Amino acid sequence: MPWRAMDIEELHKIAQREQYCPYFANKDRCSAADLIFMPYNYLIDDKIQENFEIEYSNSILIFDEAHNVAGCAEEVSSFEIKAK
Repeated sequence: MPWRAMDIEELHKIAQREQYCPYFANKDRCSAADLIFMPYNYLIDDKIQENFEIEYSNSILIFDEAHNVAGCAEEVSSFEIKAK
């Protein structure tokens, strides 16, 4: 089956029929993709970024709702210290 862009409902339906995991199938497809849409926290959060193993060098990144990026970056790099 040739790969093409699918919405989540279509992907789920095909994955059920073909008996594969849509999450891992899409994760594998990212390595060969020319264009990838994802939430910007996937680029900012190191823990999430490690899961996708996408090479971003020589890439163009476009942030939609970029005014929220600073807050997301602060949240990702923040931690909490609790006194006992």
